[in-house]
Amino acid sequence: MKSIINLLFRSFAAMTLLVSFSACVHLKPADREFKTSAHFAPEDFDESESLTAEDALKQLPKEPDFEQLNFEKTIKAEYLRTPSGPYRVGPGDILDIEVAEKEETRAQTKVLPDGMLHYSVADGVRVSGMTLKEVSDVLSKKLADDYINPVVTVNVSRAESQRFWMLGQVSRPGAYPIQKPTTVIDAISQGGGLLSNRDGIEITNPEAADLERAILIRNGDLIPVDFEALIREGDMSQNVYVKGGDYVFVPSLNAQSIYVLGDVSRPGPVFYEKGVSLLSSVAVAGGTRPDAIVTKVLIIRGGTHRPKVAVVDLRAVMRGKEPDLALEGGDIVWVPESPWTKLKEYTESVLITAAQAVAVQEGLGVLGTEGGTGITINAGGN
Repeated sequence: MKSIINLLFRSFAAMTLLVSFSACVHLKPADREFKTSAHFAPEDFDESESLTAEDALKQLPKEPDFEQLNFEKTIKAEYLRTPSGPYRVGPGDILDIEVAEKEETRAQTKVLPDGMLHYSVADGVRVSGMTLKEVSDVLSKKLADDYINPVVTVNVSRAESQRFWMLGQVSRPGAYPIQKPTTVIDAISQGGGLLSNRDGIEITNPEAADLERAILIRNGDLIPVDFEALIREGDMSQNVYVKGGDYVFVPSLNAQSIYVLGDVSRPGPVFYEKGVSLLSSVAVAGGTRPDAIVTKVLIIRGGTHRPKVAVVDLRAVMRGKEPDLALEGGDIVWVPESPWTKLKEYTESVLITAAQAVAVQEGLGVLGTEGGTGITINAGGN
């Protein structure tokens, strides 16, 4: 009789534990069902090694054992120079074209996605990458049979090909054309400025900007802009010029997600609520894939300049040999797909990949696209 009562107690305790985990995590979209560690444990998981329900209730999530890293890098001098050189046409640009002294020939024409331009009786001309003068010269030659010594004027009506993305905690997030030299400060201004608390107490406002974790991504790399120094201290040595294709992302100070990335079934954001843990976050991400390196999982916290990183044996946590770990909004949980040895170098590559994932996710949100990013998020390790 005593054994039956004990069994019932364990079952009730286990159910209570699961409810407490599932209550602290939710997703968007909300159809991701919470799963326990048993759903994603490796094949060699030994049930006999798992925690009893009573022990599990005593094992409240602990703070990760972080190591402080420093990725302070200097900004290249060329990034601070005013961009020079003529404008080069690209797909999406709308050009204002006219044969001189022939007002009836004036027209606005869009450069097609394949870089082709069609104007008047001129056949299609591939203009992508050309300067305005080069486009003018080509069109003048094309129209020589229809006009006497034609001089074609070409101006940019809308510069749609050279755009940057201003995302996150600004009044008007979106994509903006670069029609003149544009710095990071200019980019934020075009986005309507940073969101902040009207009362001046940022920590209480979920829309306040988190400058420590703000990033500038260019061609798949992080430009080491210190947004704290730039915005708070007015350090103009951080005010680089943005280029077409750049992503400027300023996350929220409070309304943060946890990003579970790498070799998991559904990499992406887990929306944060107080009490979320490592196990519950990985479970919501669909669990680890069969070949994941679960013994060297990373938890990264803080900005890209001075992050803290903890190396965690997720398998030991799943088996109850190590306590579950508490997470905070903004944390990155990275499950490697291949072995790695150099912590600092590997963490840096993870931060770059994670930053791109965040930027893509934010960009889709601005466009109103639902669901995941549709990209594979991986980073090789050495």
